[in-house]
Amino acid sequence: MMTAGCAGIAGLVAHPGLLQLRISPGLGWLYPAAAVVFAGAAAAGVAALARRPARERAFSFCVVYLSSLGFWVPVFVFGSPYAAVGGMTIAHGLQYLLLVGMVAAGGERRPGRALRLAVFCNIALVGGALLATASHLHGAAPAGRLLFGAYLGAVMAHFVIDAGLWRLRDPFPRAFLASRVPSLMPSTSRPFFHNASPAHDGSSADLE
Repeated sequence: MMTAGCAGIAGLVAHPGLLQLRISPGLGWLYPAAAVVFAGAAAAGVAALARRPARERAFSFCVVYLSSLGFWVPVFVFGSPYAAVGGMTIAHGLQYLLLVGMVAAGGERRPGRALRLAVFCNIALVGGALLATASHLHGAAPAGRLLFGAYLGAVMAHFVIDAGLWRLRDPFPRAFLASRVPSLMPSTSRPFFHNASPAHDGSSADLE
């Protein structure tokens, strides 16, 4: 997955027109090379997934893994900046909705699963509609521009909040995800970061 990501970044560097940048870095040869590396990494990732035992290929895990592995496909499929960047933007949004939806569902054994999913979907739809409306108010009257500023603040704040909420080197995020999405974060596993301290080494006692 890291190799696929590096290949996608290299593809954008070699073809900055996909980002609507009118510059020519002179790296035309890098784009096809990056495409080959990405295709190889994607194929290796799919093969690695197929080799996993059936019990370690939960549907939720496969969806998250494959969508992450293929995140950079628009860079190598589309020549239009709108389609390429828009495709990655949509993919990122769908990945996030999928992950948060899985966390909200919390597994089939938890009571009230349908109600939690319904509440989550309504919040996503209503919140998305409000944010989409506010995002076009930059040229409105002062009251409208105030809402536009609130929209920008919310967008920026979500990056800061996410940086702490999903930091898997910390015990709480690991324990929370392990309890909600065990297929993505087993409760007993080796450390996810080699530089983890002995007090937070990813052991089951640490998660408890």
